[in-house]
Amino acid sequence: MNSSIPVTLIVSLSLLIMAGCSGITEYKQHRWNIAADISESTLDISREGLGRIAFQVRLNLQMENGVVPLSGWRIAEESDKLSIEAGDTYWEFVLSEIAIDVTCSDQNGLISGLSPAGEARIPARIASQDNGIIFSQMGFVSATHIHSLFDMPTDTLIQFTQSKLTRNEEDVRLMDIQVPVGDGREIILLQDYYTDIIGLSKHQVTDFKPVYKPYSGAFKTAHVGWDSWYCYYYLFNQDHLVAEADAVAEKLSPYGVKSFMVDAGYTRGEEANWLEWNEEWYPKGGEWCFDYIREKGLKPGIWLNPEGSNYPKPEMAEKYPEEFYLRDSNGNLAAASFAFDWRFSPQPTVVKLDLTHPLVMERHLRPLLRTLVDDWGLTHVKNDGWGRYMDYYEENRKNAHESDMDSRQVFINMEALVREEMGRENYIGGICMHEVGLEFGLYDGSRMGPDNYGKWDSSQLHGWAKGMKPYFDSLFGANYLNGICLWADPDDVMIRDPLTMDEAVTIVSSISLSGQQYLISDFIAEFSEDRVHDLIDSEFLNRAAWISEFPELVKALPDTKLELYAKTLPTMPIKAIDLYPFRCGPIRFPEPTEYPRALDLKVNSKSGIYDVVAVYNWDDEDAVKIIHLHEDLGLERDTEYLVFDFWNTRFLGRFKGMIREAVPSHGTRALIIREAGASPQLLATSRHLTCAYSIQEMDWDSELKCLSGTSVTVPGDPYTLFFHVPEGYKFDEVLIDTDEVLAQVNANGLLEVGFVGREEPVNWEIQFE
Repeated sequence: MNSSIPVTLIVSLSLLIMAGCSGITEYKQHRWNIAADISESTLDISREGLGRIAFQVRLNLQMENGVVPLSGWRIAEESDKLSIEAGDTYWEFVLSEIAIDVTCSDQNGLISGLSPAGEARIPARIASQDNGIIFSQMGFVSATHIHSLFDMPTDTLIQFTQSKLTRNEEDVRLMDIQVPVGDGREIILLQDYYTDIIGLSKHQVTDFKPVYKPYSGAFKTAHVGWDSWYCYYYLFNQDHLVAEADAVAEKLSPYGVKSFMVDAGYTRGEEANWLEWNEEWYPKGGEWCFDYIREKGLKPGIWLNPEGSNYPKPEMAEKYPEEFYLRDSNGNLAAASFAFDWRFSPQPTVVKLDLTHPLVMERHLRPLLRTLVDDWGLTHVKNDGWGRYMDYYEENRKNAHESDMDSRQVFINMEALVREEMGRENYIGGICMHEVGLEFGLYDGSRMGPDNYGKWDSSQLHGWAKGMKPYFDSLFGANYLNGICLWADPDDVMIRDPLTMDEAVTIVSSISLSGQQYLISDFIAEFSEDRVHDLIDSEFLNRAAWISEFPELVKALPDTKLELYAKTLPTMPIKAIDLYPFRCGPIRFPEPTEYPRALDLKVNSKSGIYDVVAVYNWDDEDAVKIIHLHEDLGLERDTEYLVFDFWNTRFLGRFKGMIREAVPSHGTRALIIREAGASPQLLATSRHLTCAYSIQEMDWDSELKCLSGTSVTVPGDPYTLFFHVPEGYKFDEVLIDTDEVLAQVNANGLLEVGFVGREEPVNWEIQFE
């Protein structure tokens, strides 16, 4: 806070530790610790439980000709403040439980220093900064409109009021900070940020605090794979599994899809359970299917609802004792949530267990999971139930073995056992838990919304979903959790017809740049006549709404759309920057009041420091969209940037101030934006939308005028590097140890270098003169 310090302060300065005294003075209050090094004229600011907040902190004056540091300090430690005389200025540091308030006798006061900002303390924006654009981060990034750091282990947001935070050039795990001494508290702590400030605790049905738990970090990226559900629904069988596993291994595995999931339906019928699959649909059994998936180089996963078991034929015994099941007040069994066998017969067979009974956990669930994981090789589970078991338990707790247990504790005990037996090396994806937060620390990723449907239109229910609207609702509304508490899951990705090419681009661009779970559910395999009829002539067709509505569209995804997957896979290590629900509440089933104008991924990787921005058009007509580089994206003011249109492989030119682009209806322009340099520089690659996946190394030698690097490519696939060649340079030659190298120089300064991918990383050198 900037204010005039009264002359009476001069009297108090007579009590100061005199100027010239050596050593370090520490001032402690409200769990803060400020250590002043008089000889260096610096402060070290730390907080109990958080550690260092800032260090090498200097007191400065912001003048027209630059920042002037002040030295020759004299310090007084008073009961309610720390006072410093520096030159002709007087400074006060007043500490409270949640803030440090700084005053300076000169209105140009500025504090500067370094702040730790590594993997666990990340750049963040809060809801008051919402400008209609969602931001995410990959690597150690910064921007002019980022003034906060979020400390993930402690659920604490650290705000540097109206600051400038930029990455330190010598150590990217540090931020250079500049904080004007203004009209507010200069350093503010927002404690219990997710639990109380975002308000997850306010949406808990019972007292369940603290809600927040940081993600374990077991998986460095969100899950990526193929799922049978939204293309085959209940009709998936062994023939379809074999065809799709073959196709996924051939067409998607080279681009990063390694997981193959068999979704619900395999437990249909009285004779089927989690281990003995429906014999008519899976004659060789589930274990054989897992083996086949592995033989194709894929990792097997299944849909599973741990709350239920087959009543007439349970998994781990010929017959379970009656007390293993939780009946209702009328003594009836209840179908396990979404076990789906009840959709095919009036009497459910997969029914709710009594999860308060310890023997259910030890004689059913634990050996079941050990069989699936240790014997079958399960690597990914889609853990369903939506938390509805808790409601059923509350209604029927008097019939439970332990009727006084809290319903959330019953659920947590079950999921903790699943976590224990799956191990941290295997991925658990949940579905829409009872309330947001209950799954933290248990799951690697989780759905937050209802099912999607392979159609853009959201005006009516299709089966039980409103087109792709739930996908975008969840993707934007729950992005604030992504990479922080778990990996967010907007539900499966679909881009097949009747979704248009422009709509498909919007779908894949959004999932790729947000870094959320990327589970594909499209037909990848070609269809034989028998396989087509197996679906569209099935007696259960009415249970598979999409196939029933579009039987003529049951066909393999065309190459033009497969390419969209190829250029956005696999998932990258991306976390949210905007740590608030986008225009909705912190609840499951989020529904933003509107969608963002753009999604901006800020990147700092081997491929450089740049932004990849998805500019959206949610309208039903084509429209021109404008993005302001400084106000919208937080890029430097009055700086020139190079802009490359990824999907159209066009260099748009040099921009300062704003970008104006025509965007098709329901479509997206994916723009790679880099600060214009004086030397040749990489703009993009053809391999991945983020441009960060394939580039392993890159270096510019100014003396030799050579740009060199190493790329990971897909064997046999065309691979293109796009460079900008500024005035003063001319392309000379390209050196690549591979065949069929093509180099094309365009009039606008764009250089394209293409070659065919191979197994080993490809080293390349581009020589200029």
